[in-house]
Amino acid sequence: MNSCKRCLIPSTKPHITFDSDGVCNACLSHDKKKKGKSAIDWEKRNDQFLKLLKIVSKKSATHYDVLVPVSGGKDSISQVAKILESDFSLRVLAVSVDYGIKTEIGRRNLDLIPAMGCTLITYRPNLQIHKNLVRIGFEKYGDPDLFSHALLHAIPLRIAANFKIPLVWCGENSAYEYGGPKEIAESPEMSEKWFNDFAAHGSKALNEIAKEEGITEEETLMYTFPKNLEKTTEAHFMSYYFPWDSSTNLETAQRYGFMALDKPFEGTFRKYHGIDEKIHRIHQYLKLMKFGYGRATDHACEEIRNGRITREEGKKLVMEFEYQEISNEYLEDFANFIGWDVGKCKEVIERFRNMKIWRKKNNSYSLR
Repeated sequence: MNSCKRCLIPSTKPHITFDSDGVCNACLSHDKKKKGKSAIDWEKRNDQFLKLLKIVSKKSATHYDVLVPVSGGKDSISQVAKILESDFSLRVLAVSVDYGIKTEIGRRNLDLIPAMGCTLITYRPNLQIHKNLVRIGFEKYGDPDLFSHALLHAIPLRIAANFKIPLVWCGENSAYEYGGPKEIAESPEMSEKWFNDFAAHGSKALNEIAKEEGITEEETLMYTFPKNLEKTTEAHFMSYYFPWDSSTNLETAQRYGFMALDKPFEGTFRKYHGIDEKIHRIHQYLKLMKFGYGRATDHACEEIRNGRITREEGKKLVMEFEYQEISNEYLEDFANFIGWDVGKCKEVIERFRNMKIWRKKNNSYSLR
């Protein structure tokens, strides 16, 4: 398993590529945020943002001008703030998808959003269907969020299309920030191809998975990209118009009362990332089993790219935090959610350990 020569991201990460110097495409994308001949002109991007909002403000929306997908995390609060702090007095609808097991601090932070000056809708799926989809993703594909991630992106788009809201204000373009094909990485808009590759991992594949399990296409319709979206709505990434940085977003969210944890979140050194949803921890640990890296690596890479820590400092943080075992707090709640016992969940997790990148010695594991 090779790693980027500049950050720590491994070659096992999906969509990652390396140039002839061994530098990953995520680092190369980040280079364009800085000064230089090929650097992004952020003043021009800001003008494009203002032009976009001006067009939106003149459109005759039935109820709202902008829809913002939210979780109550620092990023989504920052997205809402960017619209509300503009000079256009836009009417904002925030949409939260509660697809699993919300944490207490997550609910508390989500409550900040309507207090900011917008309407909040929380969508809760049919749990008889959704819990089964979570179980299928977990047991057969090693990803309990396989369907949830698609739902998380699809519902705001579908609500915007049905309400004829002209703009969906999304967060980061993960194809650009973390590595992906150039044609969708550099686009300001979320396309159906982006949705299929980065949200649904191929919506056709998800439909086929569900069909194999006896779940009808109608029951999974809300997990797919809306075909009528482009007739009424555009979905734009905030990260196209402004430099995307967790630290900056955290500062913005804290101005509105965002609360972080007292100690680092399990599996990473950050106290403020992914703290609103418990199944997220299961998802990230399985990523470690399958690809040999987890949340601490993701966060260390962002800190390295932004020059806040060195690569060696990042390695130390990864070694200290990445390989923490999942605590019973997360395993028990997840097992109860899907109707299993903890032992069976542990068996599934271990089954997805990729022995091509892990080695076992004296009943302990290490990366090859």
